[in-house]
Amino acid sequence: MPVLQPVPLASYASRIFQAADTPKMTADLVGQSLVSANLAGHDSHGVIRIVQYLRQIDEDEIRPRARPEIERETPVMVLYNGHRCFGQLGAKVAVEDGIGKARGNAVSVVGLKHSGHVGRLGEWVGLAAEEGLIALAYANGGRSGGLVAPFGGAERRMGTNPIAVAIPLKDRPAMLLDFATSAVAEGKVRVAFNSGKEIPEGWALDKNGAPTKNPGDVYEGGMLLPAAGHKGFGLALLTDYLGGILTGAGGPGKPGSILGKGVLVMLLEKRFLLTLDG
Repeated sequence: MPVLQPVPLASYASRIFQAADTPKMTADLVGQSLVSANLAGHDSHGVIRIVQYLRQIDEDEIRPRARPEIERETPVMVLYNGHRCFGQLGAKVAVEDGIGKARGNAVSVVGLKHSGHVGRLGEWVGLAAEEGLIALAYANGGRSGGLVAPFGGAERRMGTNPIAVAIPLKDRPAMLLDFATSAVAEGKVRVAFNSGKEIPEGWALDKNGAPTKNPGDVYEGGMLLPAAGHKGFGLALLTDYLGGILTGAGGPGKPGSILGKGVLVMLLEKRFLLTLDG
């Protein structure tokens, strides 16, 4: 297996996106984000996504020159319309805005709708934690019709709907949680598929609703299962509401929804609360 260095790999990814009419600044951001996911040990959210993004550009699901635009705003809340921009661009712009708002108000809430895949959701709550803020993020969306079956069901209804939380710690890296509400992130199934490996039992059902260890079945009408049964299903519903319905992004099971991500991020200035505790 070839060994690639991260800097030239990110540059190569950027050049691929630039060849697909993406501005260099955006292409650099996306390339660096994907490679950082590989370096964090999550190949499911790394450069494996390049082919997916190029396909989505061809199908007008990602518009490479689009930029997020503020749709509504208050001193502590802001909603961005991504206009099908790259998700990494939309997430970065939205979270950086939220960081500024939380600095002056101790709390902020930012929403992003109609963007592409945001990559590793933990990257963006981690960005807030680097600035000393607690951040909670909920992201819904994905392919039309969904990819995940409800608890007890055997048809696709929801996305993988990840949740991420980051809490800054003194003199240590932030505590960071980032997990799909499905049994596994879809990208990990794709990594197994590309590697010719089986997936564990309990991850997926085939198109007939039967348990399967063949990752290819997921892409032939099959579906992922929710994490931890009814608990993961409940968290997925919560994420569909906060990240999808509340932001106006909709969701895979909602007729008329624009294909893409909806993200809601809540940011808290922990020093304000710690001061109150005295």
